[in-house]
Amino acid sequence: MKNFPLSGGISFGHIFYTTAMVYDRREQDPFPPVNVYFCRNRILVQALLPGLDLKDIRITLDQNLLQIEGCIERSRGHYVHEERYSGHFRRRISLDAEYLCPDSITIKDGILQIELQKRR
Repeated sequence: MKNFPLSGGISFGHIFYTTAMVYDRREQDPFPPVNVYFCRNRILVQALLPGLDLKDIRITLDQNLLQIEGCIERSRGHYVHEERYSGHFRRRISLDAEYLCPDSITIKDGILQIELQKRR
């Protein structure tokens, strides 16, 4: 079998990992990965949650603590290799208290977006 090198450390037939590329669900804490953007009059929180809908996610806002929780079901079958996170997750994000008026919550293409408006 001939290996054809591809970009990113992958060659046809073999995958070579660095320690930074190996994921273990125990090492994925905190999960999900989030970006938090502070703007002049709002905060935008984006969380990576592929395969989930809004009905699968519980979002709470208490004082200045935003909590995102849910469960990613593991597909049935025999796994030869598994990297994607599965199981229950809970992510708590501490925010500036003056931004705690929720404006919109959407999920599109696996990205949960929560927009919080600044208190007036």
